[in-house]
Amino acid sequence: MFKYYSSYALVLGGVTHLICCGIPFVLSLTSLSTNIFYFESNVLNLDSLEIAENFLFGLTSTIFLMLISLEIYNKKIKCAKDEECCSEQQCDSTKKTIKFNIFFSSSLYLVNSYFYLSEIIL
Repeated sequence: MFKYYSSYALVLGGVTHLICCGIPFVLSLTSLSTNIFYFESNVLNLDSLEIAENFLFGLTSTIFLMLISLEIYNKKIKCAKDEECCSEQQCDSTKKTIKFNIFFSSSLYLVNSYFYLSEIIL
């Protein structure tokens, strides 16, 4: 019985320590790194963030196009060849989640592309 209650006490102590010390530590590291990069890019006029922005936009575009192409492959080509595609009832919740994720990521990608390309063009 002692092991039972001590395990809950250990979980409670771990969660308390995470809330007390872990979350503020992560937030302070995030704040420090943001301030360092902001200082570097604005005060010292270094373009390291601009170079990383080009790379990250290309990586995001690649992942986004792979996501859409794999979904099209899975839906049209793979299901046409295989007879083991899941039925409507089996995959209904999965299809809804995938559709939501694709629409949500598409909207975020379009907003990001608009701002990124407006910086480059203008």
